[in-house]
Formats: sequence, C-alpha cells, structure tokens
Amino acid sequence: MSLFDSITPKDLSILANLIALALTEGKSSDENNVLGNFLTAVSSNILNIASQQENLKSSEEKKNQIKDLQKQIKDLKK
Repeated sequence: MSLFDSITPKDLSILANLIALALTEGKSSDENNVLGNFLTAVSSNILNIASQQENLKSSEEKKNQIKDLQKQIKDLKK
C-alpha cells in the first residue's frame, strides 16, 4: 500500500474531501445518504478485516513466544 505509506495526514484528509465532493456532486440528499451509508458499511468491513488480521498476527506471535520459552526452559533443564 505504498500510496498510503507516503501520503501525509493533511494530504490524505484533502484527498478524502475531494473524493467526497466528487461523489456527491449533483446527487440528491437521499442518494447521498444511501452512498454515505454504503461507504460506512464498506469501511466497517475493512476495519473488521484489519482487526482480525492483527488478532491473528498477535496470536501467532504469542505462540512463537511460548515455543521459544519452552525451548529455553528445556535447555536450562539440561
């Protein structure tokens, strides 16, 4: 995701505003509500996916730490 790695927070905010203006121009308030709700649903799903990815990564790291500690304990008992 190199675009998001190199863009400043201020530029990202400006980009979001420009996209919002472009998507809503010429649409009724009802259409904009539907579009906004749809984008919110998409955003929520993206956040859920990212959260679960972090959870799985953290779980794997904990498993690896436990394995390392068990190995260290085994080595100390020798």
